[in-house]
Amino acid sequence: MAGARAMMNVTFWRATLLFGLIAVLLLALLPTGDQMVFSGQDKLAHGITFAVLFLLSKQSLPAGASIWLIYPGLMGYGILMEVLQGFTGYRHMEGADLLADLLGLMVGHLVVLSIRKAQRKLQVSRL
Repeated sequence: MAGARAMMNVTFWRATLLFGLIAVLLLALLPTGDQMVFSGQDKLAHGITFAVLFLLSKQSLPAGASIWLIYPGLMGYGILMEVLQGFTGYRHMEGADLLADLLGLMVGHLVVLSIRKAQRKLQVSRL
């Protein structure tokens, strides 16, 4: 019973991750207006997006899989997104976006590590 529940949980997170990846790609390929509220808004959006994608990816991994698999997978996705933007004619490839993506992945990873640490402390305090 617990195994089936865990598999349903992983399936849910994988479907959510797939939806997120498709939505982000579509949004990245749409034309943008000049509605920047502040300088660096695009980089902040990249960072937040990739932090969330990291968290979704972590939840999508089967038990025991290395969390380090997420980095090359999502960085490859970020590179693909930048290349496709270069073909649109109205969006541009930017190396700084990839740096923001990587920083977002690192933030997501730190969130995962913080959650694990808090869970361990909670388990120890219950003993």
